[in-house]
Amino acid sequence: MSLLDAGVPVVIIDLLYNWYNKLSYVVRWNDRLSEYFTAASGVRQGSCLSPAIFNVFMNLFIIRLRCLGVGCCISSIYVGCILYADDILLLSQTVNGLQSMLDKCVEVASILSLEFNVSKSHCVAIGKMCKNEIMPMNLNGNDVNWSDAIKYLGVYLQSDRCVKFDISHNKRNFYAACNSIFLHSHGVNEIALLHLQETYSLSVIMYAIPALSLTNRQVNESNICWNNVIRRLFGYHKWESVSALLLSLGRLSVRYLLMLRKVMFYIRLFIVTMLLFIIFFYCFYLVITMMIICLKVFSVVSPLP
Repeated sequence: MSLLDAGVPVVIIDLLYNWYNKLSYVVRWNDRLSEYFTAASGVRQGSCLSPAIFNVFMNLFIIRLRCLGVGCCISSIYVGCILYADDILLLSQTVNGLQSMLDKCVEVASILSLEFNVSKSHCVAIGKMCKNEIMPMNLNGNDVNWSDAIKYLGVYLQSDRCVKFDISHNKRNFYAACNSIFLHSHGVNEIALLHLQETYSLSVIMYAIPALSLTNRQVNESNICWNNVIRRLFGYHKWESVSALLLSLGRLSVRYLLMLRKVMFYIRLFIVTMLLFIIFFYCFYLVITMMIICLKVFSVVSPLP
């Protein structure tokens, strides 16, 4: 049904149906193979066509929710439903609107033969009324409770008067990764160990940070975490500054790395925007050129009155 709503020709849908209906699978464990079996749902893993089919399949949620007339919008752009793979984030200004969106999602899921995992579903309130007691939401007859924080794509979003993020989990994971490297790196050169920490630990504390609106305190905390690793690596005391050491090594602090990544993001965004404008004007030029050529040909071949 999603493919039909997307305007995919019926002949293509019949081809895909016939193709997927004949697929069989086998599980390999070392040098042994299981018996062949078929799967009634899902797409082929690793196929270049699978992401496109899955996106069209899940797009039905966005279509139906937009037609419902509830959910958040930025200007005329509907952002009430944000999808990443099979993770769905619903944004609504009111509790009643959110319940309507949940009911619509259950309806669409039944059409697509999908089921929601209530144990992994949570609600969070952001705004002036976030501290008020709110009754649990209903998802297919099950209660979805309101939480103080939710995790979405590895980012923890807090319930507060404005949008706030919790980086304490990132800090714990960062120190765990650093300690694991230090534990198994006895006798390793400091520069090689620094490279290992930058590759496997720094990415943990920097995960998604350029996209988040963090407070100055949170940025300083992230910077302190990385500075502590540098101090332990090169034998500095806790009260000693490592700014000069980082400069001599040609490295940046977390604060400046954050600024650099944001600048690089805006540069790439500008380049992509300019490329789109160039492609648009080039296509416009080709269309105008073809129209002029067609008009000249028409005037040449047209008989005189």
